[in-house]
Amino acid sequence: MSDYYHHFLSSMAGVGGHPNADQLDGSQSIPPPPVIPMGGPQLSNPYQSLGYFTSFPDPVMFNAPKSQRSRRKSAPGLDHIKHRRTRSGCYTCRSRRVKCDENHPICERCRKGKRECIYPEPPPPKGSGSVGSRDSAGPSQQTSPSSSHGDDDDDGDDQDSKLDPIMDEDEDEPESATSQSSAHNFPLLRRSSTTSSFGLQRVGSGHRHGSETPSFDANKGSSSPSASTSVVGSLTPALLHLSDTALPSPGLRPDWSLLPHELQFYLGYFCETITNYHYCIVSDADDFFRTILLGMAIRNEALLYAVVGFSAYHHALAKPNGRMDEFLLYYNRSVTLLLTFLKRKEKHSVATLLTVLQLATIEEYLGDWVNLMGHQKAAFEILTQLFTPQSIMQTSMGRMVLKWYARFDVFIGIMGSFETTLPREWFSASIEYYDGMAAAETENVGWKIDACASRLRLISMEMSLLFGKGAKQDVSEDEYVAEHQRLSVALDNWKENWDPALKDPDFLVTEFTSNRTPDPNDIVSPFTPAVLFGPPLFASTILTCEWHSIALMLGSQTASEMSESSRASMMEHAYAICQICEAVEFWPLSPAGSLIILHPCVAIAALFVKRDARHHMWIRKKLALLEVMGYISPATMRARMAELFLDESCIRWWLPNDEGFSPILQNIRAFADERNAMAVSAQSENLRQIRHVFSRMRLGQGAGIPEGGGGGNNDDEAA
Repeated sequence: MSDYYHHFLSSMAGVGGHPNADQLDGSQSIPPPPVIPMGGPQLSNPYQSLGYFTSFPDPVMFNAPKSQRSRRKSAPGLDHIKHRRTRSGCYTCRSRRVKCDENHPICERCRKGKRECIYPEPPPPKGSGSVGSRDSAGPSQQTSPSSSHGDDDDDGDDQDSKLDPIMDEDEDEPESATSQSSAHNFPLLRRSSTTSSFGLQRVGSGHRHGSETPSFDANKGSSSPSASTSVVGSLTPALLHLSDTALPSPGLRPDWSLLPHELQFYLGYFCETITNYHYCIVSDADDFFRTILLGMAIRNEALLYAVVGFSAYHHALAKPNGRMDEFLLYYNRSVTLLLTFLKRKEKHSVATLLTVLQLATIEEYLGDWVNLMGHQKAAFEILTQLFTPQSIMQTSMGRMVLKWYARFDVFIGIMGSFETTLPREWFSASIEYYDGMAAAETENVGWKIDACASRLRLISMEMSLLFGKGAKQDVSEDEYVAEHQRLSVALDNWKENWDPALKDPDFLVTEFTSNRTPDPNDIVSPFTPAVLFGPPLFASTILTCEWHSIALMLGSQTASEMSESSRASMMEHAYAICQICEAVEFWPLSPAGSLIILHPCVAIAALFVKRDARHHMWIRKKLALLEVMGYISPATMRARMAELFLDESCIRWWLPNDEGFSPILQNIRAFADERNAMAVSAQSENLRQIRHVFSRMRLGQGAGIPEGGGGGNNDDEAA
């Protein structure tokens, strides 16, 4: 893999570079981003690029790793200066990559920033060790990348063998020191005495061990594992590889009873609460995330900690007094282990690819597009090394990997106005495979759902190619118009040509009970019948909503000013999205995470509903709910939505009086905002913060759908 990803991972726990003291020590983590002035050059189409609202960076740094490497090496102090540092600073400062003054019990930075301050336990005296450490000494210690060389305050010569991404400077640190000082926070994994990896025994999905089912009552403090509950055995030497011939089988839940209690807890919590919708995947007929993914995770440490970290993140948000320290510890541990593995330059495995994709999902939840795009680039390299368009479709593992990666590729491409990295043949191969399976197993609606979804992905990919070429002016106006028209027809045909089984009226939800009373400020009714499809066709609901949003995305990228009829059609799509999202939110049987997969639909619909306080507040409530669920909106997006809503208070929080803005959410938001701001700053030489077309956008009442719901033009815009 290109060296750029090594540098990238080294800064993952808090992107390199040092913000000013006011940002780090003030009571507010980072100052509010400035609201972009309204006004500027008039446009024929004010929605020329949707990326304006998400502030996607230009991906040049990820497409040119060689030149990036040369730039990084020439940067002062990056690779040539060794810094002395401490390993006894608090975890909060280390995860933020800032200097800790080590005041006890609370350091000065955490005190001023009102953050949680957690210190590692003091390391044991030199020369002493536990039984586990004595057992682990021997030949394996010489070859393990986690072996320590040198004393505590010197980097030594073998930097590649000493890593920890939560330091104050962009440098390496022996893992053995970390495992000693943070043993109460990082559960050390043990091997079974009869196997070569973690808990390889498997049980059927209908059977669970008692230790695998902790109480998930968020109101009971005992349901959350303590960070110091158990330390088992000694750390396994390195990432455990899983051969392709030993992939976990679909439908079988792995046995993790040999893992430490806190890891068992979070894996159990993952099984009970996380679905494919949390990963923004429309369908998961093989129950991949709760069986295959977890089966892989218990055999690979980096993947295990990434999955556990994702589970810990959601668990913290679900608790009234949740804490984010455990999520950060598991997350940092995963990054450390992945980087250690990559530095050994061993052959990549499916587990490596899954680890990168899981970390990318975490970055998306934190609203960190720069880091997400870095993972996407690495995932593409690994995916194309391991698979071909045909071979990836032959296993349930490969098919889900393609869905997972292609979703990132298309989503980022459309929102950022640049071309996808995955060639068309990969999308075409998936359509061919699913069509064949649907024809062979005509009663299996799952294959039909996948075939339908794969066709929509192909249309989305072709949209991304068109938008990317248009942004780079690599296509003439006539060519752009012709391709845009072809895609419009293809999108309409996609919806009209659904298999009848996917729109069976017998599965429409015609009525449902809810404790919610109608709100006079609602812009749509959540109780409208025949909006949702129930199982097994709930995916049809998601696909319908995505179709409306893609129609909006395509319609917003016309080469000329929208006509009145086009604006009316766009508004119809927007209200259809709002109707579906409202119904999904309040239907008692909606699957967990199903509103999260609809987040892009909500964002695009916000641009095309009526411009008045009632509609704005409805959208703001949905964006707030998504953040409560863990899907953080970047500060730049909030600034631009505040511009859209004409209310700067949205930059801090979506709702008045901090309604729903819990302490844990405030901590996560502050952490994400600071981290994302540092990411953009650290990559400023390689990125343009906003593409040229973004800066030309103009917002206001006259820029799109006016208050009355009809057409409008920029001349009517209020100052």
